[in-house]
Amino acid sequence: MAVERLVSERGTGGVVLTFCNRTMMIRESVSVEGGGSSMQSGFIESDTAEQLLARTDELLSDYRSRLEMIKSPLVSSEETWHTCALQAERIVRDCADSLRNGRADVRDRLIQQVEGLGVERATQGIDAVHSIRAGMILFDIVFDALGKAMVDSPAAFDGFQAGVRTLQRGIGMRLEAGAIGHDTYLLNTVREVNAASQRQLAREIHDHLGNHVSLALRRIELHELTWESSPHEVAARIGAVKDTLTEALGIIRDLVTQLRRADREGTLESAFTAFLESMEITPSKVRIQVNGSEEWAPQDVLDEVFLVVRECLRNSLAHAEAEHVLAAVDIAPYKLQALIEDDGRGFDVSAVATAGRANGIASATERVELLGGTILFSSSTEAGGTRVTITIPLMDLPGDSVERAT
Repeated sequence: MAVERLVSERGTGGVVLTFCNRTMMIRESVSVEGGGSSMQSGFIESDTAEQLLARTDELLSDYRSRLEMIKSPLVSSEETWHTCALQAERIVRDCADSLRNGRADVRDRLIQQVEGLGVERATQGIDAVHSIRAGMILFDIVFDALGKAMVDSPAAFDGFQAGVRTLQRGIGMRLEAGAIGHDTYLLNTVREVNAASQRQLAREIHDHLGNHVSLALRRIELHELTWESSPHEVAARIGAVKDTLTEALGIIRDLVTQLRRADREGTLESAFTAFLESMEITPSKVRIQVNGSEEWAPQDVLDEVFLVVRECLRNSLAHAEAEHVLAAVDIAPYKLQALIEDDGRGFDVSAVATAGRANGIASATERVELLGGTILFSSSTEAGGTRVTITIPLMDLPGDSVERAT
C-alpha cells in the first residue's frame, strides 16, 4: 500500500528509486526464508510478463490517442498507423520477454526492417521528428505499464530493470535505423535535385549560349568567303557578329549571376528583417535564422510561413513578455521546418483552447494544415517558455518542375 501511494503521488517517473528500497527489503526477507525463492521469483516475473502482454491492445489504443492529440501524421491513415502500431507491439513483446527472462532482449533482425520504413515515411513527407515524438510517447506509456506491473509484483524487480532496458534499446535502435533510411532518402533527393539543376544549366547553355556562338561563327565563315568579292558588305557583317557575341556575353553574365546568387538574398529573411525593423526590435532580443535555399519552397508556402512565424513572434513579445526569442526556418528540398522558442512566462495550451482565447493558435494551425503540414505548441506556466514547431512537406521538388517545363 505504501508503494502504491508513493507511485500515485510521485508518478511512475520516480518508480525506480521507490522500488530500489522496497526490493532490497523484499530480497532480504526472501533470502531469510531460504530455498524456493528463485522459483517463486520466476513465477512472479512470468505472471508479470503475461499481464503486460494482456494489456497490449489497451497500450496501443492509448498510444494512438496521444498521437492523435498532437495531430501526428503517423495516424493520418490506417496504413501508416498499422506500421507504427506493429513496431510498438513488437517493443511491448520484447519487454514482456525481458520481464520473463530477467534480461534485456531485443530482436535485432526485425529492427533492420525499420530502415526501409524510414525511407517510406520520408517519401510520404513525414519528417523524422514525428518518429522521435512518437518514441517519447511510447516510452512513457510502456514505462508506466512496467511500473504498474512492479506495483502488483514488487519481487520482480530484476525483470523490471530488464524491461526498461529493453524498452530504451528497442525504441532507440528503431529510431536509429529509421534515421539511416531517412538520411538515405534525403541524400538521394538532394542528388536528384543537383542533377536536375545541372541538366537545366546544360539546356540553358545549349539552347541560348550555344546557338548564339554558333550563329556568330557562321557569320564569320560567310565573311571570309565574301571578303574579296563583296568588300562593301564586310562592315555590316562584322556589326552583326558583334551584336551576336554581345548577346552571348549577356547570357553568360545572367548564368553566372544566377549561380552566384547571395545566400542571404532570400525574400523570407528580408521580410523578417523588415518586420523587426518596423517593430524597432534589436537583434539581441530576437534572432532570426533562415537556412537553406528558398528556391526549394513555393512562394505561397513561404508567404504562409512568414505570417505564422510573425504571429508567433508577436505573441512572444506582446503576451509572453519574453526577453529572448529565437525563430529558425530550415528549408530543404523535401521539407520546410520552423522553430520558434521564447523564455516568456508560458501558458496552458489546452486551457487557452478550451476557453476560446486561442484565435492565434487556431489561425496558425489552419494555415499550416492547409499546406499539408503540422504545428505543435508546447508551453508551461510553471517552467515558463513556449516552443512552436512547424513541419511542412515539400513534395514538389525543383527538379520535378524543371523536368515538366521541358
